[in-house]
Amino acid sequence: MARVPEKIGHYEVKGLLGKGAMGEVYEGLDTSLHRRVALKVLGRKHQESTEFKNRFLREGRALAAMNHNNVVQVYFIGEFEGRPFLAMEFLDGEDIGTLIKKNGPLHPGDAAEVVRQAAVGLLEAKRAGVVHRDVKPSNLVVTKAEVKVTDFGLAKALQEDLSITATGVFVGTPDYLAPEQAMGEDVDSSADVYALGCSLYHMCSGNPPFRKGGSDDHYTAVVRRHLKAERPVLKQQIPGFDEALSDLCRRMMSRRPDVRPTLEELIEGLPEITNRLGGRIPPRHAAVELTSSPPPANSEPAPSKAEPEKPEKPFGGRTLAIAIAVGIVIGVGGSLLIMALAG
Repeated sequence: MARVPEKIGHYEVKGLLGKGAMGEVYEGLDTSLHRRVALKVLGRKHQESTEFKNRFLREGRALAAMNHNNVVQVYFIGEFEGRPFLAMEFLDGEDIGTLIKKNGPLHPGDAAEVVRQAAVGLLEAKRAGVVHRDVKPSNLVVTKAEVKVTDFGLAKALQEDLSITATGVFVGTPDYLAPEQAMGEDVDSSADVYALGCSLYHMCSGNPPFRKGGSDDHYTAVVRRHLKAERPVLKQQIPGFDEALSDLCRRMMSRRPDVRPTLEELIEGLPEITNRLGGRIPPRHAAVELTSSPPPANSEPAPSKAEPEKPEKPFGGRTLAIAIAVGIVIGVGGSLLIMALAG
C-alpha cells in the first residue's frame, strides 16, 4: 500500500480520499488559512507522459479561470515529487451517482433542479471557453444546498489550438457520450447538454439510457446505441411521469446537436418545471417501477415532436465501424473525482 505523504507543497495531508485513473486525491489542510482542501496529484505512472501532464494541468487552468458556486474551485497549482498537483475546494457532500446507487432514482423535480444547477455551472465553463466533455452523475456533487460540477479532467478549451487527443480519438464515459463525440468530431457545449440529458434520464429512471442490464452491455454496444438506437422516453417508461420534463430530456438526448436545447435555454426553461414539481436540493429519492424495456438497440428512431423530422446523414456501416474500433482501442478512462471514494 502506497504511503500517505505528510505534506504536499505547503499543505498538510490528513488522509487519502480516493484513487483513479489519473492519480490520487488527498484531504489536506492549508495551515495558514485553516482551510480544508482536496489535493489532486497526478499518478506516478503518468508522470513521464507529456500528454497526461497536459491533460491534468488543463483541468487546473480551466477551473482556475472560473469562480462560481456551481463549479468546483481551484486554489493552487503546484508540483510534488515531479508530479503536478491541484489544491481544490473540499466538497462536503456526495455525488449523484453514489446517491442513486445507495438510494435509487431521484424525485423528478429534484432531478430537474440538479440539472438546472449543473447547466448554470456548465454555462460558466462555456463562457470561459471550456467544454466539460465528461458530464455524468458521478461528476455532479451535492453539498448542503448546491450542485457542483467537478472533474474537468477531460475538458477541452475551445480557444486552444493544440489538442491533447489524437485525430479521431474521443475521450469520455460511454453511458453519456454524445454521438458526435463518439465519432471523434469537434464538440461544443451541446455535447455537454447531451450528457446532461442522459444523466437526467439516469437520475429519474435509476439506469443510464442505453444500458439493457445484460451481457451485451459492453463498451462498444453502448457506443453503438448512442449512434443508432431510438431514444428512450421517460413518460413511456414511468407511469405518470411529467410530460414536459420527459420531452425536455428526449430533446437533450437528440442525436442532432441542433435539436438539443442550449444551456441558456435549459436555465431559462427549467425553473417552471422545478417549481411545479417542488424540486429542491438536497434531492429526495423516489420509488420507480419501469413499465417497459427501452426500445431495441438496433431500431431506427421515429420522428417525434421532441425530435422533429429533418434530412440528415445517417451513421453508415463504415463510419460506425470506425467509431467502434476507436472505442476498442482506447477503452474507458476512469474519472478521478474531487470526492472520489469509489468506482
